Amino acid sequence: MAEALSSVSPTPSRSAVIEVDHGVYRVTHALPWALDHVHCYAVEGGDGLTLIDTGLSGKATLDGWVYALRELGDRPVAQILLTHFHPDHIGAAAVLAELTAPGEIVQGANDLHSAEQAFGDRRDPVGYEAFLLEHGMAPKLASACVDEEMRVAFPVARPTRIVREGDTLSIGDESFEVLELPGHADGHIGFLGKESRRLFAGDVLLNEITPNVGRWPGSRPDPLREYGDTLARVGDLEPSIVFPGHRGLIRDAAARSKEIQDHHAARLRLHSAALRGGVRTTWEVTRQIWPGRLTLHEMQFALAEAAAHLARLAAEGDAEEVTPGSWLCA
Repeated sequence: MAEALSSVSPTPSRSAVIEVDHGVYRVTHALPWALDHVHCYAVEGGDGLTLIDTGLSGKATLDGWVYALRELGDRPVAQILLTHFHPDHIGAAAVLAELTAPGEIVQGANDLHSAEQAFGDRRDPVGYEAFLLEHGMAPKLASACVDEEMRVAFPVARPTRIVREGDTLSIGDESFEVLELPGHADGHIGFLGKESRRLFAGDVLLNEITPNVGRWPGSRPDPLREYGDTLARVGDLEPSIVFPGHRGLIRDAAARSKEIQDHHAARLRLHSAALRGGVRTTWEVTRQIWPGRLTLHEMQFALAEAAAHLARLAAEGDAEEVTPGSWLCA
């Protein structure tokens, strides 16, 4: 959630738009972090293009879309679909909608609530700072993190269609089912082709890296459990190909889901060992799990992920949150 803005202004290149499957084009935009890119998608259909996710707000991303749409023949945009509210996926949605005048802007019902809480009128910097302090972050550092968080500002696009689990929509010329896939974000959705079994998965399943699973202010209490259920579900669905928000395409979703499940099982053991070693606050656990140099952006994600793992240990009966943000081995 706490995505930092930057003055990075990449020049769009021809390699930014690649046809990765029949009628599916990957449009890659730069990000100013260690994870330096986000993949969005444009899908051809008889009624025009469906765009899936939009990249960060800013001139570089808008320039990238202008270039990409020109490469795709300046076809009309039928709809913009948003998988989840993180800024690298929805940040440019409002300006892209102004540019393309799509027929629909589609977002999940639960995700819209999260977007309003994170970037709309419900934004609460005082509450966010209290959350960081409660989990053991020093006051000066917590204040710096809040300042970093508040730098993220962009107009939030207003969806014209709200979707839920089991709804259907057309992408290209095929009917797709809406899947609610929580964990990385409470309201994360994906789109599964009824015939092709192609899955536009946002950040639910990634190659080489694992999506952040964090316990944030206002988020559900046990996101790691929900993410485990999502991984199992995606594996069982056996999509023919997964189009992710970062890194390469995934052709064996079940195997990749299992790898990520194993990763989190190992991370749970590390968090349990940290508690057994005597650390108590979420921030102390965070620094033991991630001992190296972290940016302000990375610190917030690391703390939220530690909180999610500790909450999962508590739900399993292996830890206890004795006071908010303070933990003991059970």
